[in-house]
Amino acid sequence: MATAAPSGKDPAAPPREMQPLPALLSFLVPGLGQIYQGRVGKGILFLVCIYALFFYGMWLGSGTVVAGEPPKTYHVSGNVFLPPAPDSARQSNLPPLINDLYNRPQYIGQFWVGLVAWPALVQYYIYNPKDDANPPLLDFERTPSNDARNAVENFGDKQLELGWVYTVIAGVLNIMVIYDALAGPAFLTPKAGPTRKATA
Repeated sequence: MATAAPSGKDPAAPPREMQPLPALLSFLVPGLGQIYQGRVGKGILFLVCIYALFFYGMWLGSGTVVAGEPPKTYHVSGNVFLPPAPDSARQSNLPPLINDLYNRPQYIGQFWVGLVAWPALVQYYIYNPKDDANPPLLDFERTPSNDARNAVENFGDKQLELGWVYTVIAGVLNIMVIYDALAGPAFLTPKAGPTRKATA
């Protein structure tokens, strides 16, 4: 009998297996899902790059100045925050949170960095400027006052508005990291098919 000719086609790639747990881990901490999957180098690379972008943006968006007469210290801890809008600026047919996200859409991108961006939500719900005796998160990701922002922008040495660009990019990049953890690497190694033995 004649030997069967090879088809010339690569073996079909196996179907992708969705992995929700690694995706959740990378949602909480960038790259943690990849580390859980055994792709340690890739996970650490994601972690370092995304956190470097995020915290550099936080640093750019922070500042402390002394200004005014008499001199007063003004401090802005960063640009990751969600300010509650005054009632007069809210649409009555939308929930307050949706309204406030509409007024500061940057936070929608920042949110996807994971745990490091979520204190802004905690501050949003619990911070009361009228009762500021012992805030649990201090001023981390708390909405700064308009006076503080104006003072730091006018008298400081940083461009505060540039900082949120880096934090938003970090959040958007982590969406791709989450998908990579969910669906696995972009190129799957095909499984070897059964070999055919030549017959005489």
